[in-house]
Order: sequence, then C-alpha cells, then structure tokens
Amino acid sequence: MDYSYELIKPHKNLPFKMIIHTSDNQIFIPRHWHESVEVSYVLSGKIDKIYIDGREYESGTGDIVVINSNAIHSFSVNRGMNRKAVTLFIPHEFLKTVYPDIEQVEFDCISMGQQKSLKKRELAELRKILNSIIDAYIESEETPLAGIKLTSLSYELTYHLLKYFKVPKKYSSRIRTQKYIERLTFITSFIKENYQQNLSLEVLSNQFNLSQEYLSRFFMKHTGITLLNYINAIRLEKSLPELMNTDHPIIKIALNHGFPNEKSYNRVFKNIYRHSPSQYRKENKYI
Repeated sequence: MDYSYELIKPHKNLPFKMIIHTSDNQIFIPRHWHESVEVSYVLSGKIDKIYIDGREYESGTGDIVVINSNAIHSFSVNRGMNRKAVTLFIPHEFLKTVYPDIEQVEFDCISMGQQKSLKKRELAELRKILNSIIDAYIESEETPLAGIKLTSLSYELTYHLLKYFKVPKKYSSRIRTQKYIERLTFITSFIKENYQQNLSLEVLSNQFNLSQEYLSRFFMKHTGITLLNYINAIRLEKSLPELMNTDHPIIKIALNHGFPNEKSYNRVFKNIYRHSPSQYRKENKYI
C-alpha cells in the first residue's frame, strides 16, 4: 500500500471502503492524507500511537477516532495478541452528495477521555452502528442482499456523525489550501517513485525548482516531520516485504531501498521497530 496522499476507492456498489485489521505483528504506517473521512474503531487490543495534525493519541478497545479530510495522520502499533480493528473510509464525494455544505464543517469525534454524558451516549450509539456495519460486511460475502443493508447503514452512520459530531471547520489542519495539497502530493509522489535513488535536499530542491531552505521549511510546516524522516519512513515501509519474504543479506536490502549503508538502515529501523532488522526478521518471520 502506498502512503502520502491516498486516493481511496469505495468497494464496488457501496458508498464506503472498509478494512478489517487482525495482524498481531508490529505495524507502522507513515504520515499520509486523503480526502476521505476515516473512521478508526478498535474492537480488541489497542493502537499505540495515532498521530493527527500534531497531536498523538492511544486508542484501546471500543475507542473511535474520526480523522477529517486532508488531516495528516499516521499509525504505530506494537506487537500484541488478539488485536482487531476496523478502518472505514467515507469518500468526500459521497459526503458532498448527502451534505452539500461539507466543506464548511468537520467532525469532532475522538472517544478517548470523553467525559460528557451526552457524548458518551452518542458514542455508544455510534459503536452500535459500526458493529452493525461490520456484521453486514461479513455477511455480504455470503448474501448479495447484505449490500442493501450496508448502503442503508452507511447513510445512518453519516447522519449520526453529521447530527452529533459536526462542528464548524477551523481550518487548523496543516494542509490549508488546494495549492499546498497539490504541492505536497507532487513532492511525496516523486519520493515514492524514486525512493531507491539519491534524494538529497539539493536533488529535491532542483527537481521542484525551490530553494533548499524553503523546501525544508514548507515540508516541515505542513507535515510536522522533516523531509529526511519522511523519505526514511517510505524506504523503511518499502523494505519490509523483502526483509520478511526473502533471505537476502541486510546490506543488500538496505541498498535496494535507498539507504546508503547497513548502519543507516539499522538506525532508522530500530528507531521505529525497537529492534534491528535481523532481530525483527528472526522474531517475526514465521509468526
């Protein structure tokens, strides 16, 4: 799966896309953004770190986090047993159709630490709707009629979010204008396509016809991380399949994915996964 700007396509004949996560392994998803509203719902276990526009959260069993359109976010999950979570994407086009003023509002829906009794009731109802969606989604593999129910529930979910969690848009997201979205998408797309190559600040600034100082400040301001950290995150994510599915030497994997040497790969890998690549491979390869 590619990260940075994501184009979320709904499931066929449904107005949304849903992913059910069940892996017990450690997972790191670098910072990215998309127009779709994203709903994260933990069924068991926890998500150790959710980064959203400069803030970090930990979500546990029953927690719901709604990530607004174009909010920069990332996920980090440590190893754990019996983890299960659901991610549901509501496309911007669908929201625009049912609520034409969607550009003027956003959702304030993060269950962790919510003390207000009214919000607790509405969150409990939201969990019921999400549970019904999950049940119907699983059932849809066996009966086509479940798709009708899923479509109905998607409208119920959207209604509930708009009625109880809608707030005026603050325009506080790091990506504030279409111009910035396009520029960031251009930069991150180039990095994804060329992550195996030399991506020094000089190379990137020449590619985008920007000064090195401006490019560094622009990227940090609108993503909250440095260009180098973002590049390393992409390289790290791309290297995992080769690490886990082959017996290639660590130095070969490092060089294949843009790291200048094994030492650099080890340092970046350990910073995210708390183990060296060789340790991580040994402990997780046959799980």
